[in-house]
Amino acid sequence: MKRDGHENTAFFIGPEVEHTPAYSKKTLFVIGQQPIDEIVDLARQHKAPHIFMGADHSFETNVAGDYWNKTITALLDRGFWVTLDYQAHEHFRVLKMLNPGIWQSRMFVPLLSVRIPNIQTSSPNLTVKIDDIDFKATNPGVWCMHFHEVTDSNRFTDWVEYGTDVVIELDDRPTPMPPYLPQPQVSTEMRGMRKSIDLSTLQPVELKALADPDVREGFETGLAPEEKSALKPELDALAAVVSVTPKSAAEAAEAYAEGAKEDPLGKEDSKKGTKKK
Repeated sequence: MKRDGHENTAFFIGPEVEHTPAYSKKTLFVIGQQPIDEIVDLARQHKAPHIFMGADHSFETNVAGDYWNKTITALLDRGFWVTLDYQAHEHFRVLKMLNPGIWQSRMFVPLLSVRIPNIQTSSPNLTVKIDDIDFKATNPGVWCMHFHEVTDSNRFTDWVEYGTDVVIELDDRPTPMPPYLPQPQVSTEMRGMRKSIDLSTLQPVELKALADPDVREGFETGLAPEEKSALKPELDALAAVVSVTPKSAAEAAEAYAEGAKEDPLGKEDSKKGTKKK
């Protein structure tokens, strides 16, 4: 990917500006395949709770060994949010490449990229279809998103927003941290600690446990790996799928042809979902 200022770099730092579950988090962006220890050290140095792998279109499936699986597993185990950016046609390979534990993690964001050039000058009837590998193969059906849904301004990120990134120069990278001595086992409560904790209330063994790099990383960046995700459970998402009768489908097609900017089949449901708390 050609991007000014990113010609000879492997890392850059900035907020996640794309509308994913990690939106707005301070992020360490990683280009290509970099050493795990260096990724972790940089993320801790910059107090970035989110790591974006495959930045600048650098993801490749033909990497020797088990790099992506091992790296993402190691980062998730340390309590980081992890995004992996890859193209749609590579999804089946990535499914087999990463272990099930990664896919089940609430802190893993698979960012499936669909590259559509000149989308605004395409037909106003352009529709993006999420299909299956065969009829009744692995999905309950298919999903279609109309042009107005795909280009919704609430999902849009202007190129100018990417200008907040700061490239990490070679001289700015941290010296590898020395190995730590074995530490006592730490409870999940310790791993979910926040900065607001009163250190004077901790027992000596708990204070000693903070020397554990995994525990300290969670403490310093305010990560709480044991917290429930804000994402909707899978069953709730499936229940939200609206069944469409032939009559309503015809009415929807006519509405879209007339330039409808909202889903004509889901107005009532969408109103319910937009109530402010």
